[in-house]
Amino acid sequence: MRVNRMSLLLWLILSLSYFSFAGGQKQEVEGDTTLQAPSSRTGTIIFTANGEDFVRKGFIDRQGWSISFDRLYINLLDPTAYMSSGQRAVLKGAYWVDLAAGDDEAEPVEIGRLSEIPAGNYQALKFKIRKKSSGSFQGCSMVLIGRAEKKALSVPFIIKLEEEMDFDGREGYVGEELKGMLLPGKVTSVEMTFHFDHIFGDREAAADDHINTGSVGFDFFNQFAQNGKVDLCQSEMKKAARYDTLVRAIWSLGHLGEGHCAVANQSSAGELKE
Repeated sequence: MRVNRMSLLLWLILSLSYFSFAGGQKQEVEGDTTLQAPSSRTGTIIFTANGEDFVRKGFIDRQGWSISFDRLYINLLDPTAYMSSGQRAVLKGAYWVDLAAGDDEAEPVEIGRLSEIPAGNYQALKFKIRKKSSGSFQGCSMVLIGRAEKKALSVPFIIKLEEEMDFDGREGYVGEELKGMLLPGKVTSVEMTFHFDHIFGDREAAADDHINTGSVGFDFFNQFAQNGKVDLCQSEMKKAARYDTLVRAIWSLGHLGEGHCAVANQSSAGELKE
């Protein structure tokens, strides 16, 4: 990730502030339990999730379907902002988040915040996606609810995914603003970004672009339509052609802005062809 002069200056300031009271040792903050650091050297981290304009405003997929979302749920577990020194700020718990909440101009969804966190560079962020353990959509890790339209067709859909995985954005957020740099007495935000065009593709990209060659488009889901509606679980798709492509696209959803995350512990890893 590029580091401009201002980012480097902030990093140096934060490093001096952190080591002056932490002694350079690995420390951890989980949930509401905080280190006994002077309040003048702590701040607040806000954890957010973002489906970007693809989720809020809709888009045209690789096959010409106009995709819009009424709800797009994702189950996030223990998002963790961390420093290269080992210092971590962990928002403990599971968070069932609707990435489509709000209007077209809505800000990223706040899922929680931690206060009295020692100042430092928390640009790196890791998080887990897990199945919901109870309530509506139990057993699902993500649920896409919306409508796909193409010519005279209008197909409502409920797509229930069950994939579990861990994402790790070691290089930090890539975008127009700096996220995760926590100055003493200040507030910073960190963002888990999800690129759902990786599943559907994007009509505006070239046909041979990976966003299209590595996606399945809505045609994949529409083959399961009954009575003009799509309502299915991931387990029902396993025998379909290009199912492997779908799963690999799901594995690539997690980002920090435009920055890619490493993925591990995928629940379907052992089922796919090499």
